[in-house]
Amino acid sequence: MKIIFTTMFVLCTMLLSAQTEKPPYCEEGPSTYGSVAAIPGGSTPPPLPRFTTTPTKEYKIQVAILRYTDPAEYPFHSDLVARYRPCEQVWVVESRESFPNRADAVKLQQKLKDLGYSGAYITELMGYQ
Repeated sequence: MKIIFTTMFVLCTMLLSAQTEKPPYCEEGPSTYGSVAAIPGGSTPPPLPRFTTTPTKEYKIQVAILRYTDPAEYPFHSDLVARYRPCEQVWVVESRESFPNRADAVKLQQKLKDLGYSGAYITELMGYQ
């Protein structure tokens, strides 16, 4: 009986230590670009520089969101990449490239659907030039 409890304790300890923790920045609230944080005992740092960039809408094709699954276990098309989002603790399988033209994104989406990725859909993102 003592061996069973010891084994269960060791097993539970190993399982808890094997869980990945979220990075500290996931718990922090979003800071605005223009805000300046005060340093204790010092002066406030200068504001961040303003860049002369223009926002442009770009498109990506998203195929899957994997939770509790390692994407290394599955082969993907060469146009796709799996990217880990530590705050959400999920893997996102999406196109390697982003497209400035929606028509190009639709072409890739149709190509992936023809290959069997029936859940392929277009996502919009903001890019800066």
